[in-house]
Parts: sequence; structure tokens; C-alpha cells
Amino acid sequence: MTEFLLRHMEDLLDMVDQTGIAASRFLTPAEAVQVEEGMKHKPVSLFFDGGFPDAERCRAIFLAKGEEAYDRAEWFAAIQIQSRSRENLRHQDILGAVMALGIERDTIGDIAVEGPSAALVCLPELGDYIAEHLIMAGRAGLSLERIPIEELPDQRETYRIKAASVASLRLDAILSAAFGVSRAKAAALISAARVNLDHQLCLQPAKELKEGAILSVRGLGRAKLLEIGGLSKKKRLFVKIGLYSRSGGG
Repeated sequence: MTEFLLRHMEDLLDMVDQTGIAASRFLTPAEAVQVEEGMKHKPVSLFFDGGFPDAERCRAIFLAKGEEAYDRAEWFAAIQIQSRSRENLRHQDILGAVMALGIERDTIGDIAVEGPSAALVCLPELGDYIAEHLIMAGRAGLSLERIPIEELPDQRETYRIKAASVASLRLDAILSAAFGVSRAKAAALISAARVNLDHQLCLQPAKELKEGAILSVRGLGRAKLLEIGGLSKKKRLFVKIGLYSRSGGG
């Protein structure tokens, strides 16, 4: 965990002692992993919530130890976006337009885009400001409306299942099987710092994976090791891999 992130989490822990609840800004998946690891022995209850189902960017919600309930409407603002001309919107245009308002990236969660419609999540104190001032994204004029957090579209990731057999559970072997590249190419991608394992950069081709491991390969996509099966007659391991696609965007 970076020093800044660690200090931020310690400030939130102090707030929990005073008020019983506190929340971070929106964390990247890598930051969420660091926070979860760094806070696992602290005397608090920790939840990750990004507003959307299966959100990529989430807030760390800290509650007093043993507590589980919180009002999500107090910690998120949700905004529905519509292109006035009905032309398709683009994630990068919306994000760029939001940040052009002087808003920092970690105050905005995921942005889900589908055709001429989109939705975004932000810190609650920014909801009215964005809804009033975000009028253009790229060349598209926008119509915005705040909506209840429960009405956000479902942007859960879906995947197609790929069955394969591998010589081992090494990172390069699973990457090769998942994306249909050679072991040498897989190793080169890892060495070029293009591969994240469970949201952390991994430079070890020989790293052994476990069920549930998530691979992100810049330029190729995302995959998850869903299942490790038995051995073939040639002593190769049967595996099932999920290749992801997401409706909308992060």
C-alpha cells in the first residue's frame, strides 16, 4: 500500500471510532486489493461497494466491528445520461467531459455506456454539480437526471467458458491457454509488464495460479481461472477459463 493510501485508510479508521462509519474515495481494483490486505487485521468491518453490481471502481466502506448495514444512498450519487441527438455515447468522452469540470478521477466510479444512454456513479456531494454542468460529451449534447442508486443499469461482466488442458498452472501456461498465444508470447507479455494477476502487476511467468485467479492482459482482455479439473492420460491438467466481456465500461 502506498504511503498516501495508508494514511487515508488510517484517517478513515479514526473516523469510524468517532462516527461508526467512514468511506474512502473510489479505489482502483489494485488499490482495493491493497486496502483489503492492509486492513484485514483491523477491528472494523470492511465492504467494497461501487454502486453498480460488479463495479470495477469501489469505495471501501468501514463500519464498526460486527456491523453490516449502511444506507447506500448516503454514499453514492447516481446519474442517468442521455444523448439528445440519440447518437451513441463513448466512455472516454463522458469521462473527459466530467474531468474537464475540474473533478478528480477518484471522486467518480464506473461509467456504464450503452448506445445513446449512459450512467455514472460519483460521490454524493458532486451529484447535483455534475447533473447541472455536464452538458456535452464529445460532440453530443446531453440530458442528465439524478436517479436512485437502485435504478443503475446492471453492468455485470459476462464470460464465455473455454475448456483447455495445460502442462501446469503457471501464469504463462494459463495465459497461453486463455488467449490462444504461444508460451513464448505469453512469457514476453509478462516480461513487458502487460499482465496483471488479481489486479496486481505480475512479472513472474512461473507464478502458480489458484482457482478464481483473474488475469488482465493489456491489449488482449481479461480472463478468470474458473475451475481446475483432473489429469489427462498425458498428465495434463484440465481447466475451465472464463473470457470476459462487460456491458458498459469501468
